[in-house]
Amino acid sequence: MNVFIAGGTGAIGRHLVPLLVRSGHRVTALTRSAQGAAALQAMGATAVLGDVFDRARLEAHMAEFEPEVVLHQLTAFSTTDGDPLQATIRVRTEGTRNLVAAARAAGARRLIAQSISFVCSPRHDGLADEDTPLYLDAPPAMRPLVDSIATLEAETLGAVNPIGTVLRYGFFYGAGTNFHPEGATAAAIRKGRLSLVGEGAGRYSFIGLPDAAAATLQALQRGAGGVFHIVQDAPAALREWLPWVAQRLGAPMPASLDVAAARRQLGDTMVYFMNEQRGASNAKARRELDWVPRENSWRLAFDALFPPR
Repeated sequence: MNVFIAGGTGAIGRHLVPLLVRSGHRVTALTRSAQGAAALQAMGATAVLGDVFDRARLEAHMAEFEPEVVLHQLTAFSTTDGDPLQATIRVRTEGTRNLVAAARAAGARRLIAQSISFVCSPRHDGLADEDTPLYLDAPPAMRPLVDSIATLEAETLGAVNPIGTVLRYGFFYGAGTNFHPEGATAAAIRKGRLSLVGEGAGRYSFIGLPDAAAATLQALQRGAGGVFHIVQDAPAALREWLPWVAQRLGAPMPASLDVAAARRQLGDTMVYFMNEQRGASNAKARRELDWVPRENSWRLAFDALFPPR
């Protein structure tokens, strides 16, 4: 198939583009830089220079390539020009609208967009599934993040033609992510800046980048529309993985903070992630995409990432 990808040099894109090429798909990838174009060409893709916020140029690129499938894998968390979260919120709102419009104008049949599994409502028991509502009534500090995900998903699923698919990935680990010895989470742990909040009950659904890329390819080739959680089988509570990683890094053991103190010092968003989030179920992706993660244990994966000292 002809595949157009935005975000081909990102954390997952670096795994996904070569996988698409090896699977026989013809890949064109959007990039803003000559350096990105060189990296994409080395992966076997055709690179085009452009910006997701330049709608006219984006539509021209897609019209020329005539993609059957458009992949939206863009975030802006690596930006050094401004606030990465605010930049990513703009990508997920304005950028998504532009990609949907360009895909529709080019006659694409499918649109597959990257979302996240960890902003579902915590007001229920058990793992969140695809019918669990997003946390739209989150505390005000967290609401812009959740609202941007709601916009991305509504734009993608509401496209109709093309058919929309939303892949809600878990927390990525590996090179180029926060969960890596050189990542931001490890740096914070070394400096003693991460605490066990309350019971440390926040449940993290992890996923390795190769598994996320394989699930994306499976969703593309299966032609399935709708929402899918792309996560390992079992999430890990903060109280499980945080002290374990700290020990592997030779870092101080995390301090404990009660919830009230954490809200004052860290804010509502960090309290949610550390003590309230539920984790997600991958049962639908297993059933409808026939996808099974090859790395299905955070502990085994982290054992390789963070070897004993």
